[in-house]
Amino acid sequence: MSKTNGPVEEFKQAVTSTMRAISGNNELEVTFGHGKPYIQGNRARIPSVDKTLNEDQLAVLRGVADNFALKERFHDEAKHRLNSPAPGVARDIFECVEQARTASIGSYLMKGVENNLSAQLEQHCIDKGYAAVENQSQAPLGEAVGLYVREQLDMPLPPSALHILDMWREHIDTHIGDQLDELKDSVLDQEEFSKISRQLIANLGHDDRWMDDDIDGDEDDNSDEPEPETAPSDDEQEFEQDISDDADNAEAIYGEIPANAEAMDAAEEDNEQEEAGGPPKEANISDEAAPLDNFYKSYTDQFDEVIVADEMLDAEELDHLRGVLDQHLLDSQIVISKLANRLQRKLLAKQNRSWNFDLEEGMLDTSRLSNIIMDPFQALAFKQEEDTKFRDTVVSLLIDSSGSMRGRSITIAAMCADILGRTLERCAVKVEILGFTTRAWRGGESREKWVQDGMPDQPGRLNDLLHIIYKSADMPWRSSRRNLGLMMRDALLKENIDGEALLWAHNRIVGRPEDRKILMVISDGLPVDNSTLLVNPSNFLEQHLKYAIDKIENHSSVELVAIGIGHDVTHHYRRAVKIIDAEQLGNAMTDQLVDLFDEESNKKKKGRQK
Repeated sequence: MSKTNGPVEEFKQAVTSTMRAISGNNELEVTFGHGKPYIQGNRARIPSVDKTLNEDQLAVLRGVADNFALKERFHDEAKHRLNSPAPGVARDIFECVEQARTASIGSYLMKGVENNLSAQLEQHCIDKGYAAVENQSQAPLGEAVGLYVREQLDMPLPPSALHILDMWREHIDTHIGDQLDELKDSVLDQEEFSKISRQLIANLGHDDRWMDDDIDGDEDDNSDEPEPETAPSDDEQEFEQDISDDADNAEAIYGEIPANAEAMDAAEEDNEQEEAGGPPKEANISDEAAPLDNFYKSYTDQFDEVIVADEMLDAEELDHLRGVLDQHLLDSQIVISKLANRLQRKLLAKQNRSWNFDLEEGMLDTSRLSNIIMDPFQALAFKQEEDTKFRDTVVSLLIDSSGSMRGRSITIAAMCADILGRTLERCAVKVEILGFTTRAWRGGESREKWVQDGMPDQPGRLNDLLHIIYKSADMPWRSSRRNLGLMMRDALLKENIDGEALLWAHNRIVGRPEDRKILMVISDGLPVDNSTLLVNPSNFLEQHLKYAIDKIENHSSVELVAIGIGHDVTHHYRRAVKIIDAEQLGNAMTDQLVDLFDEESNKKKKGRQK
């Protein structure tokens, strides 16, 4: 190993050893690479050590690692799921408050961890654009409550975090009641902390289904027991014991990394190997059956918009964005070629001509002419082409264009859409490429109209839909090529209201003349729009998504398949796959399409579903 590689490897070793010590898991495998960071089982991936990182950015990286390690040590996922509310604002609050709990334990026990978590939190707020938020409707309540709890647990908040909290502080102070002292006393008891968190969320006006006996069910049985001591628990003592040596070593090594990071030139050498694969899939969790009734509504649809991509920007800006996408495609040319060739070979194999020979009529079999020339008395041979079993098909790709897709996820989605558009067109399969988002963050003109109308109760959807047509099914790929660059525009990505987008995409292809219609949805989470969820039931958008899925899967000829990026969509869609990060998207899309075009495999799947 060269001298220039020394500090980089020592830095990685220090992060790895510290994560193992904090997590209490000596078998934890830590890799450094691009893509979405994660920890699951004995595997973890944190951001790559880039040669351009300065000291503040290294602190952010350490903060990601510390967050994961603390979660591994002090968070029980089974208990968390058992107490977790339905998706929506209530769950957002619950998740953020639990994260505040584990972060506070690490901050209490080790000052270096506190500094790292603070740096990581500030970067998170910057990435989300919280510093630019101008009013409460743009500030997520879940994040604000989590920040409030952090502050009450004596964790200093960075400037961008304070900006979000201050917009909700008065509201939280008014509704949170007496739960703060109870939260502080139960930081080391996740079960008790979860129950108090649920009560806190109910006091804030979300998910009153929790107001039942199980919140306070065991209080009377323990009424005579003494109050718990504030002395450190066994976990705390083990934690302090385990990290003491590694922490000192890590802090010393962290300090050796130069700000200009010229010694990191070889840090990316192992990225391709380290990024291969992801954590094992989570076991499926049973969910409610999709509802057959639909009580969903929008307050108004007069501000909704369906627009062709080239109508949103001028040609010059679209050309620039297309150039950005082309650069990404160029960087991934080898992978792209493999995916395209694999899909094309499979589809063309389905379309290859098949002939019957030695017939008395049909087309002349020219391969037999040499025999006839040698023996003029030999009868002419004819052949007839058989009908192909490959059905006329249209494929619609519906891509989540929400803010959570920003970065690598939307880039990979755009690349895959481009690859599939070209490849399927060569195979005479028509392709439609669509996107969905909203026109504004957390409420647009729809919400303003609702406010002007006196804010009636249960208004329904309160944001303006933006549905984008990147490529229609009848448009040649060459004509729509430039449009796909629009996905590279960060300002496009806002909220996601999946149910309405799904029905819109379905209705566009269901009446088409093709024999077979396939709708593929690519998303990275459940529908979210804070302006809607704050004034409707917390599962309002998710229930409509279930309704839309039920309508297509059980009452339509359209074949529906979904790919979830970092989100388990198998809970909702009958035919679905979960991938850990966007790097796996191309393979997942190709696998699903190849499988769908494999008639035998498709028949078997349908047989199992019945």
